Amino acid sequence: MTDPYINRPSPNFDARTRPIDLIVLHYTGMQDAETAIARLTDPAPVAGKYPGPWQSEDVLSDATLSRVSAHYVVDEAGKIYSLVPEEHRAWHAGASSWEGEGDVNARAIGIEIVNGGHDFGLPDFADAQIDAVIQLLKDIFARWPELNAKRVVGHSDVAPERKADPGEKFPWKRLADAGVSIWPEHVATQLDGDDIASDIQLQLAAIGYDVKQTGAMDNSTKAALVAFQRRFRPGDISGSADEETRFLLAAVAHTLA
Repeated sequence: MTDPYINRPSPNFDARTRPIDLIVLHYTGMQDAETAIARLTDPAPVAGKYPGPWQSEDVLSDATLSRVSAHYVVDEAGKIYSLVPEEHRAWHAGASSWEGEGDVNARAIGIEIVNGGHDFGLPDFADAQIDAVIQLLKDIFARWPELNAKRVVGHSDVAPERKADPGEKFPWKRLADAGVSIWPEHVATQLDGDDIASDIQLQLAAIGYDVKQTGAMDNSTKAALVAFQRRFRPGDISGSADEETRFLLAAVAHTLA
């Protein structure tokens, strides 16, 4: 059988320190697929090779950049590139946390989806590209039975104070309809409790977000709420704890219970 993936090996990986139990979706946030793949496979990246709005104009061209990678890249045409074997720890999530545990890279498979992201106007994702992401997720589920629709998250979910990808245009509902992500079947219509901040923190933490029970809408709670909205209510990513957002929070927490 023909290998469905195009091999573009990256040297940027190390050994896992714990079992795989998560898949993290990203957008590349770069000009095109080749630039993104070059960056993800570069053993000695420097600023001059990757100019863009993500770095200051006065940065030295020979300034060293962090080495990064992912397990897969999916381009706009639906081609899937394999960069790092799933058994190894790729470097895609950075400082991150999910379900109270840091070092998401140690436990996650990272998928980079080619898209210019917020720096390039957040273009729509191509249908063929999303079809390929769905098939790749199904393939991964088949290889790792412990992975399922509940174990697929976005980069902004695990690093809400730093990241916004795969962004509010990413079609999470389409993935859910295909059985490779979650979406609440029934949105709550009644809210319990009067301590809104505490309730929101409890529900965000139950979903997996790294928030502490402070009883106040602090910066980390609001960042997590924005990440939640990007995924489940992309029409409003203000971080407002209005009734619709709270109903959705309760419904998603119930879905994952």
